[in-house]
Order: sequence, then structure tokens, then C-alpha cells
Amino acid sequence: MKFWWQFTIDPAKHSSFVNALQGYSKKVLSPGVEISFHGMEADLGRGLSQTDILSPPIYASTVVPLFLRNAIKAQREGYDAFIIGTFAEPVLRELRTLCAIPVISAFEASVLTACTVAPRIGLLGLSAETIPFLEASIERHRIASRISGIYMIDRVMTEKSLDQQFAAPKEYLERFTASARLAIAAGADALIPAEGVVAAIVAVNGLREVDGVPIIDSCGVPMLAAEHAIVLRQRVGLQVSRLRAYPQPSDSAVDVIFGAG
Repeated sequence: MKFWWQFTIDPAKHSSFVNALQGYSKKVLSPGVEISFHGMEADLGRGLSQTDILSPPIYASTVVPLFLRNAIKAQREGYDAFIIGTFAEPVLRELRTLCAIPVISAFEASVLTACTVAPRIGLLGLSAETIPFLEASIERHRIASRISGIYMIDRVMTEKSLDQQFAAPKEYLERFTASARLAIAAGADALIPAEGVVAAIVAVNGLREVDGVPIIDSCGVPMLAAEHAIVLRQRVGLQVSRLRAYPQPSDSAVDVIFGAG
């Protein structure tokens, strides 16, 4: 098996994050499973900051075409699954409609896993800018009754600044733990680091719980969810629903829009 993990940051500017995730994947994935990590491309990002990219019109003009194009590329290059590595899970329905291979959402996989260990789930977000995206994902999956709240680790924190925390993570993990305790006091029975870089810092440093409340590994869980999706397909024939939920376009239409494979 081989997986394509797609996120929205520029890997060249977040080398600590990418290297940490690459190393961590070797501990999580089964022997023989490969994963490659892909970020924002220069022709789309044009040097924009993460704050700029999170602006809805810029997001729609950069992130959306990137994810659609790379999902088709992953499928044509023989990848077995496409993982949406951002909790904003851009164009999730469109990607599942477009692809024959499983499309895994880090948000969805983490929340569904959390539902197996706790009734109420707290989301710990990167910053205030990410809250509308998390709220949209909650609404998309109709799981508001299971979410106890969204809590910010920092009101303002860029992913570039966060990338620098990998070298000396102690203070950041202390702030994460403080936010986790606020979530627990408000009723959270499980905690999710609700963005990729946050999740990576927590996971690679082995933080698994706070005061007995489990932390969902939202880096490892999507990787294993991709494995699980493929095993389910191979052994019991499980496919996505094509009738109404994810009706697949014709090959000719895909070729017209994305180029012939």
C-alpha cells in the first residue's frame, strides 16, 4: 500500500513538521506501507502567508484546485488512498465523488475514533482563524451533539511559528495541556488536537492523555484509517455510496477538466 497525504502548508517552510510526520509514520503504519507528504505548490501559493490562504476566497482559489488536481494525480500514479491532512477537509464530498480510491479526512477519522472512546469531545484548535473551518466540519458531519466545545491553544499562532516549536516543544505542550484542562472542565471526555501541526507536536512527543482524558492521535488515526479502508474494500467489498452521496463523473469529463491520464 502507498498513501498520499495532502496538506495546505509549504513543506519547504515547515521542514520540522514534515520531517516529524515522516518519522512518526514509520512507527504507526504497518510494515510495507508507504506514505508521501504533499503541500501547497509554488504556482498556487505564490508565497502567500497561512493567514492569507485562510481567507475564504483565497482558500477557494488555491486550496480547492490543489486538492482536486492532486487527488487525481495520486490515483493515476497508483496510490491506494488519499488523506486530507487538514481539519478544514476542503471539498471532501467532491474528492470522494471524483476518486475511486478511498479518501480519508483527518477530521472525520479522528472524530469517529473519539466517538468510540468517549461521549463528549473537545477540539483544541491552532488559533482563532481556524475556528470557522472547524465549525463547518462539525456541521458537515452533523456531530454537534458530540462536540463539547472548541478551544484555542493560542489566539494567534501561525503554522510557521508553530513549526519552530518542534525543536523545543515544552512550552507549547504546557499551553496545550492548559487548554485541554479548560476543555475537560467544560465536559470533554476525549480531546482532539484539531490541526495537523498541533497534532504532530502532541503525537511525536508522546502526549496521550491529560488528567486521565484520552488524546486522539490525529496524525496516526488517519493513517490507520486509510489502511482500514483498504482492508475493508479488499476483504468485504466495502465501497463508497455512488447513488446520491458520491456519484462518480465519467472518465471523459475528468479528462476534459484535469487532462487525460
